[in-house]
Amino acid sequence: MTITINFKTRLLTYSVVLMTVFSGFGQKLWEDDQNYFGTSGYIRTGIGQSEGGATQAHFQMPGALNKFSLGNQADTYGELEFDYTRYINKEKNQSIDVVWMTSFYEAFGTENEMQFDKTAQLYVRGNNLLGNKEVLWIGKRYYHRQAIHLLDKQWMNPAQTGWGLGIENLITNKGAQDFKLGAWAFEDKEVVSYLNQNQSVLKAFTADARWVHVPVSKTSKINLAVNYSIRAANPTLDYETRHGFGAFAWLDTEKKNITNTFAVLFRQGATVAQHHWTGMSQKENPNNNQLVLNDLRKAYALEINNNFLYDDLDRFAINGILMSVFKDFGTQPYNYQNGTKSYLENTGNKLYWIAVGARGMYYLNRYFKLSLELSTEYVNNQQVNVEGNLQRISFTPEISLNKGFYNRPVLRPLITYAFWSNDLMGHIGTTPTNAPFGNNTEGFTLGLQFEIWW
Repeated sequence: MTITINFKTRLLTYSVVLMTVFSGFGQKLWEDDQNYFGTSGYIRTGIGQSEGGATQAHFQMPGALNKFSLGNQADTYGELEFDYTRYINKEKNQSIDVVWMTSFYEAFGTENEMQFDKTAQLYVRGNNLLGNKEVLWIGKRYYHRQAIHLLDKQWMNPAQTGWGLGIENLITNKGAQDFKLGAWAFEDKEVVSYLNQNQSVLKAFTADARWVHVPVSKTSKINLAVNYSIRAANPTLDYETRHGFGAFAWLDTEKKNITNTFAVLFRQGATVAQHHWTGMSQKENPNNNQLVLNDLRKAYALEINNNFLYDDLDRFAINGILMSVFKDFGTQPYNYQNGTKSYLENTGNKLYWIAVGARGMYYLNRYFKLSLELSTEYVNNQQVNVEGNLQRISFTPEISLNKGFYNRPVLRPLITYAFWSNDLMGHIGTTPTNAPFGNNTEGFTLGLQFEIWW
């Protein structure tokens, strides 16, 4: 049984204590007429195992942008943010904010390999300094991210890991509508060229414009955004400049106990990012070797997703999602050596991924609820020549401090069972370290997870 007793168990214990502390005191640490200082953050941690006593496994499709979260997060992750505000006037409608966040991550089965990002966020923001309700900011920031919680996936995230600047609230006196502009610079350090094996840094730049919260009915608002990206040339690597653009639209609907978001997203070329938690452009050889998987001159991705939530805050809640992704990598995978391309046999340049899932929650009382999550996924990943389905079921009797689908903190004893197609054997249930299902087409895990945000 692979359970890290020292750090993770202590963190789990401390986190349960935080359940009471932060529920009572909230975010504010100190405030007077001219200053505010507070904190916010997020922690998830726990212990778990797979059947047979091995590391708790992740069940994720090969090439999928992420995985369903309940009972499927064999890791510890946290964010700690500090917020300082200096009020400029007595009315407190003009201010300067300074925000700093650090984050940490460690997968189960990797004891004492905690990874820290000391500057996950660090930016300065000026509010209404010119008297037009505008917001000016500069620094490193999680910028207007959009996510599907059930998949733990950021489907709009143009800025993370980049340094930038921007302006918001360019439309005033029109309710919640907002027109905003932003621009960022990114670096991918220690890139090894597949062309000449030199090592250097790749840089990319992204500009973003969006018009959000535009009313189209009494219950619905539309959001529109466009991106333009440049992956800069690097003579040391012999990599040429690559361009790209993105166009995005999503519709938010809210009525009584129902919220729903429907989104259509298109990315092309350098706007296709390396992952959903960064805006950095993809590179030709993601593994820093001579295997080429992307051609940004031809690559593009189309995504359609929907996120539905019903929560009556009394008896039950249900969250249902759909994720559909088509991606063209721009090239069939090939090894490059001495100017020659050796294409991998029986491979292609496309990815199809469809994920459908729902989590139902039944409130026994204020403090106890039963949650059941079902999901099914299909993938056709031509780059690794696999096609198949993954089904999963996860159950937890949750303990929390109040009703609500998104109410935190929560303590979850978890049981998860998954099974998948024969063609996917060796691609699912093999991570993190020592996960045991590489030679299987099904797997069973159990664990205990604590999650809090404040």
